[in-house]
Amino acid sequence: MNVLVMNPPNIPFTNSSLLAPPLDVVGLATLIKKYFDTSFLDMDALRIQEIPRNIYETIDVIVALIDYQIPLHTTKATEHLLEMIKKYGKEKKIIVIGKTPTYFSERFIKAGATVVIRGIYDEVIIPVLKNIFHIENLKQIPNLVLNETNKMILTKREILNNDYSKLPIPDYSFLNFQNYMDTATMITSRGCDGACKYCSTPFFFHRFQSRCAKDVVDEMEILVTKYHKKKIIFLDDNMTISKERMFEICKEIKKRKLFILLGCLSSIAHYDKALFETMYEVGFRWIHFGIESGSEEVLKKMGKPMNIDYIKQVIKEVKEIGFRVRTSFILDYPGSKVEDFNQTKNLILDLCPHEIRLHYLAYRPGTPVTYENPAEPVSTYIHSPKSSKDLFYQKEILLFLQDLEKKNYLVLLEDQEWSSYNELSKNTKFVSMVPMKYGMCWYE
Repeated sequence: MNVLVMNPPNIPFTNSSLLAPPLDVVGLATLIKKYFDTSFLDMDALRIQEIPRNIYETIDVIVALIDYQIPLHTTKATEHLLEMIKKYGKEKKIIVIGKTPTYFSERFIKAGATVVIRGIYDEVIIPVLKNIFHIENLKQIPNLVLNETNKMILTKREILNNDYSKLPIPDYSFLNFQNYMDTATMITSRGCDGACKYCSTPFFFHRFQSRCAKDVVDEMEILVTKYHKKKIIFLDDNMTISKERMFEICKEIKKRKLFILLGCLSSIAHYDKALFETMYEVGFRWIHFGIESGSEEVLKKMGKPMNIDYIKQVIKEVKEIGFRVRTSFILDYPGSKVEDFNQTKNLILDLCPHEIRLHYLAYRPGTPVTYENPAEPVSTYIHSPKSSKDLFYQKEILLFLQDLEKKNYLVLLEDQEWSSYNELSKNTKFVSMVPMKYGMCWYE
């Protein structure tokens, strides 16, 4: 049986200078490859909206993964995937995986999908593929939504082990690295111990799981020695959630004398000065903290209570260690007042991070904030103003951006062609309302 594992196209296509490999899709293809003839298609990287005929004619099953660990697809991309399912589902078996399919299974079944896998796919994807032509056998597999002659059938819900540490290292031979940004990416864990109401990760993946230090550095070594990568960013939701594992990773990097510039996502709640100093010693130069608000009241509403003074202390220490620091802020969280917005502005000015990412709230499937605000459009992925109530933010943000420009920040309001920024110093500062490229201004 021939299986096509597909990353659907983003609509519009992702800015090519920002494009990262869809590692969650590569990981899925790597697992399936152990059992079936497997091909891989990144439609976003190739900038195509249909499966090429020469590929389509050779496959029996399409496996589409959307909005899983890396939530990059827009609402329009989801709608386009549904249209593809309507077209291809007449001739091919189609399996759909991801957060949006999990929470809106009926839409995908009505479009013609054969199976929707609800939640984590690890333990069910191979049994599903082995039984894809036998509906009665599929009914015995947990956590599925099935299409039986356009009738939707839900199989039993079951909590599976889904041991992340047992998943194989992604097979990078599926990728043409020329299609992607020069900074390599890795994902070495999933889940979170937080409960941020705007984030689906804690509620979709639940408990934190990770791969061991040796496997992590093995993968790094592949990227460095085989693919000659100079920079790697870890896209784990929180790379430092386990201090012990992070210390072990640093120890293994040092043991192998592996030099590469590194960056990762972290959280204020898991900051440890000794750990960050050790990370810096082995090549970590960039860190992202999702701070999200300068108002302690709003932070409590978000489900991530933090002390503002402690935030200031952490950012100061991390900058002193030598890290380039990116912070992100949600500007219009429900219930926010003008004074909350002003507190956020003041905190940003106090912190003076190297990179500032400003967001409007995206209501993502499966998040508590979405259920708490049913009048808002569910599955709105693009960070943009959603109604006239946001006019206040638009005006105030423009004034704030002017203030930051006076403090020597480069202000980015539209997608950039980042090649023009390659010669900037490590202290160059950005503030952006659009995605920023990873790996900018990382220097030894």
